[in-house]
Amino acid sequence: MSEQSFPSTVTITVTRPVLPGREKPIALVSLDSTAPNGLVIWGSAAMRDLQRELSAIDTSEVEAVVVTGNTKSFGAGANLKEIRAAQLSGTSDEYVGSGHDAFGVLAEMDVPTFSLITGVALGGGMELALHTDYRLSTAGKAPMGLPECHLGFFPGWGGVYLLPHLVGAEAALNVIVTDSMRGKNLNPAKAAEIGLVDAVLDGAPGTEEWETSWQNWVVETLEGNHEPRRTTEDAQTWDAAVEKAAAKAEKAWHGAAPGPVAAIELVGRARTESREANGAAAVEAFKEIVQSEPARASLYAFELVSARSKQAANVPDAPVREIKKAAVIGAGLMAGQLASLLAQGAGIPVVMTDLDDERLEAGVQRTRERFLAQAQKGRMSEEKAQQLGALITGAKSPEDLADADFVIEAVFEEMDVKRQVFAQWEPVIREDAILATNTSSLSITEMGRDLKHPERLVGFHVFNPVEVTPLLEIIAGEKTDDSTLATAFDLAAKMRRIAVRVQDAPSFVVNRVLTRMFDSIGRAVDAGGDPRAVDHALDPMGLPMTPLQLLDFVGPAVLVHITHTMNAAYPDRFTLSPWLDAVADAGLRNTLPPRGETSETYLAEGAQQALERTRQESGVADRSDDGADGHLLTSVQDALAEEIGHMLDEGVVATARDVDLCMILGANYPFHMGGITPYLDYTGASERVRGQRFDAAQQ
Repeated sequence: MSEQSFPSTVTITVTRPVLPGREKPIALVSLDSTAPNGLVIWGSAAMRDLQRELSAIDTSEVEAVVVTGNTKSFGAGANLKEIRAAQLSGTSDEYVGSGHDAFGVLAEMDVPTFSLITGVALGGGMELALHTDYRLSTAGKAPMGLPECHLGFFPGWGGVYLLPHLVGAEAALNVIVTDSMRGKNLNPAKAAEIGLVDAVLDGAPGTEEWETSWQNWVVETLEGNHEPRRTTEDAQTWDAAVEKAAAKAEKAWHGAAPGPVAAIELVGRARTESREANGAAAVEAFKEIVQSEPARASLYAFELVSARSKQAANVPDAPVREIKKAAVIGAGLMAGQLASLLAQGAGIPVVMTDLDDERLEAGVQRTRERFLAQAQKGRMSEEKAQQLGALITGAKSPEDLADADFVIEAVFEEMDVKRQVFAQWEPVIREDAILATNTSSLSITEMGRDLKHPERLVGFHVFNPVEVTPLLEIIAGEKTDDSTLATAFDLAAKMRRIAVRVQDAPSFVVNRVLTRMFDSIGRAVDAGGDPRAVDHALDPMGLPMTPLQLLDFVGPAVLVHITHTMNAAYPDRFTLSPWLDAVADAGLRNTLPPRGETSETYLAEGAQQALERTRQESGVADRSDDGADGHLLTSVQDALAEEIGHMLDEGVVATARDVDLCMILGANYPFHMGGITPYLDYTGASERVRGQRFDAAQQ
């Protein structure tokens, strides 16, 4: 990889204005993008340009150095494409060192230095700001943060040293690790609250008000009214914060994500090391970690999600029908969430209907209250909440659905019930209206078997919890036409959902993969395995939940229903678990004790009783194996590699990348696994089972 492969996209202009009431000029370093008002992205070439420009400033001739961004960003981070290219080529360059060299010039200046955070300040952009004595921000919602751990590595340009010395170790680790791994950033107000910025000033970038605000603040500083902020945290508090963060990281990821581990270690060292020594250690650690398989998988996952959020794949080139009104069949929790998504995303009226008028009225009211709850949280204005709520109505007669362009059912997950719903409503609605089902596992083709127009039936699977799960599986039945699919994709985009095209197959993508994983877990428990050991056997994967935690989140009854569907379709690979069947038959909602409670048997009382009963009936003896040999983990890896291989062979999705996207967005699988197939590649499962890698991350 050469620097010429990634030319600088940053322009740097240095001027020497004199501030009001002052005699000596400042050096104003203005950063911009070569694209008009684009994001400031730091690559190797841009770093060298910055180092050259900063080194050329004669501090004897200026009284301060002020760095400012454009009206969109102060700095949106590193050039991830350059890092990705280095990963794929297996090369290691001086990319990280170039950042320390350039930013170090700023840190060593013998005049006061300021950063004017005019917009996005993420990653390398935030680290640049940390190298100055003061940070001034505009008000608003421009994100600030250090997202590198989420991307598979850690802040490599000094953030692990400078931020804890500014705000304290605990607050710094929250930003560097906790917030990053959750995909969260700070807004200017929160950044000021923790001490990351010195002041949030009036005015928007580029306005006279902003120019006056920052100039006055800098002048006040030069007159001795502001001192640089530094933490006064003692050694005991600092070390305790580092130990706490290390324990949390081990519990959450069990070493599967090396970036947070390195970041925590470097923050720990930062208390006693110099900036130069810590920076040198960071460069060495970064070069090693950025080449690791989890880092490669993380960047692949980030790029995949970013690309598909802008443009879905495999969308038919067909006419898109205009959706002016939607209808939701059902008034339960999911029906209400679908109605609110349609109203808020597409901005169209949504009529709900149900067999029971009282249930319908409650469902409509609950849906309207969802908007009011968002307004109370500051996510929208009360006026907007009222406007959206007015779009939700309950049907007074079948004719209220007659003019709907998009009709989606959200009733019980039973084929006969759903077919009855469509048989009832197809004669009522227009012949060109789309019929959609939110089924999570049932056949779209079978559901439309007796419809007059099965070509307009499409699967439109929205995931729970709706507010935080952006995936939408769009399922094509055997007779679903291209116009219906294209319209479904268009509507998904308006609802701000990332859609994946799926061919009709039992449980589609996410539920099929998860059910195959649960199959191995269920078999192990039924065979006498210690539930605690079984539940934690997958800890090395670094998943957000253990299997039994996920089971309780989904609901045992839901999983058992899907398992029976998969067993009927693929009895050689999906077995029925006597224990899980017993848990569902007993109507139990949880297999684990409520949070905060402990149990001598690990399982909740009802689940333990069900297990004892089914084992006794099956003649299975308890085993105390602790899973330390990794046998169950390997079994799960191989099962997933096998099942995904079958899905690709069957054409359920077009590529392994579709499976990865579904698992990231629909099951919250972590970036360090790349979704799932990169993990199966780098653990050897793909080659063990299929004789070849999926290699989605290399495409």
